[in-house]
Parts: sequence; C-alpha cells; structure tokens
Amino acid sequence: MIGKDSFCPRTGAPLSNETEYDGQGRPERATAPDEFTADSVLGGELTNGSVTSSKAALFNQFRRNHQRHAAPNDGLYRKTALALRRLKRAAEGRANWDVHVWYALYRRLRETGFDVEWMHAHADLRCPHCHSPLKYGFHDNGDVYALCATNCTEDNADQLREIREIVASVYGRSFPESPAPDSVLQFDYRE
Repeated sequence: MIGKDSFCPRTGAPLSNETEYDGQGRPERATAPDEFTADSVLGGELTNGSVTSSKAALFNQFRRNHQRHAAPNDGLYRKTALALRRLKRAAEGRANWDVHVWYALYRRLRETGFDVEWMHAHADLRCPHCHSPLKYGFHDNGDVYALCATNCTEDNADQLREIREIVASVYGRSFPESPAPDSVLQFDYRE
C-alpha cells in the first residue's frame, strides 16, 4: 500500500519516519525491522510502498495491525495465510492491488466468523483507474459516493461501484464455493 498505510511491498516491514533520497534524488523511506521482519532480510531498501505487494508483505502487515487491536490469534493467522494464498493466486491486474485484496480478505475472514472491523482503519480506498485518493460525499438519499480526486476519467463518476465489482470479482474467483454476497460490497470509509 502507499500513503499513510504504506509498508515494504516485498517483506511487509514498516517504513521509517525519516525521508531518505535514492540515487536519482527521489524521496523515499527506509524499511525498519520489527518483530515480524528481521533486519537481516531488509537489505537497506528504500521505498514509499507499492500499489501491489507480495503475499508475505500483506500477511505481515495484517498480523502487525491485528496486534494493535487485539491479542495474537494463531487461528486467525492461519486462515489469513490460506485466504491470502487464494486471493493472490486469483488476482490479476487491478484486482491484485493491495486495497482490493485487503477488502476481499476482510470479507472472507468476516464470513468465517472473525472480528475484523479493525481492518478498515488500515486501508484507504483509492480510485480504481489511477489510484488517486477519493473524495467522499452523500447523495440526497444518504448513500455514500466517492469521486476520484483528480477526475482521471473526466466524468466525475462514482468510483465505489467499480471498486465493489473488482473486490467481488477477486473474491468470487478465489472462493467459488462461497459466492460473494452483496455485503462484500459494503465499505466503511474515512475522509
């Protein structure tokens, strides 16, 4: 992921708060060791995160964030690892973006009985076309809509519908024995 939720896309290691500069003068952050990522595997990488991360990186980020909200849960972590394996295998193109895999994982874990509401605090929905932040508003009937902050499609379209379709699609391909109910398509959001 990128932005305030960013982490090393290869290992899932957290990123330092200090800005470093790569050989071309681009600002990036160094990876930092923690209880899930040893210093020996980091190799002094600089990154700002990525739109798409490895399965191991997503798992480490999941586990780290879960332990900010609750005690460690080996049963949850086993289910998470299995679900991520299936999701990453089935995800292609935009469906492989971390935020889409994250919300499909959220739905899978919730469906299997785990309390994962905390996951909303660790991912921001992004425009499914250009990955820009979204601007939220309310229709007259109270339903939420989200517009691309850069209006990359030049039509001020509500991007939530497409995000829901992407998440439902990767969920359905990953778990065909458990078709995605409409509730997989409901998102909390943060402004």
